Amino acid sequence: MKYYLSATMLLVFMFYGATCQKNIRMSEENQKNINESLREKRFFVKYSFYYGDFYGNSETCLLSTRRFSETVYLEGIDGKPILPGTEKGIIPFNTEVMIERVEFPPANRPLLTPRFYPWVYLKVDKLSGYKNCIAVIRPDVDNPDEFYNLFYEIFSQNSADSYLKGLSAEAREAVFNKSFATGLGENEVIIIFGKPDSVTYMKEKESNLKVLDYSYFRIILKDGVSYKFEKAGEKK
Repeated sequence: MKYYLSATMLLVFMFYGATCQKNIRMSEENQKNINESLREKRFFVKYSFYYGDFYGNSETCLLSTRRFSETVYLEGIDGKPILPGTEKGIIPFNTEVMIERVEFPPANRPLLTPRFYPWVYLKVDKLSGYKNCIAVIRPDVDNPDEFYNLFYEIFSQNSADSYLKGLSAEAREAVFNKSFATGLGENEVIIIFGKPDSVTYMKEKESNLKVLDYSYFRIILKDGVSYKFEKAGEKK
């Protein structure tokens, strides 16, 4: 099963906790080689993403594994987060994309954007309403290997069609709709919600619990499968 979306997409993938402004430490030659190795190549996304306007720019698309109200790249001088806007829809796991180019800072970018991060420009099919869209990779990388490790956390060279066919109908629906369901394996939970901020292990009677904490909510796995979704502040 393939999903196609249109436009050039500046996909911004969420690396939480990496909101500070750090400089790229790779040489210009390495940056050029990375760009040349990836441009015009096709990949499949490894998560289901929300998409929407990129920091007030209705012509540019942002992708995030989390809701935009939970997407924090920037802070104002008052310490409050500067949010990108509101998500408009979902780009599901295994969507095929084409990398147009990788752009490293410094570059001519709007002030209130993640401008100190590398941006991966993508082209996807059938997403209307955006003239060009973008993907932000964590900036504090020293060499190409570190960059590629981060890149391949987001993108796969191979389609996951056979993996999707092996899921239950309920699990596939959760993956495509970015929604919680009981009985999901940890891999499906991460495909839907992205990587957690922290992980905690607990015991409950004879069961093993694994808590995936996403700051604004947490998902509890019981003996390896999801069984509870809790919003921040809810009674544990």
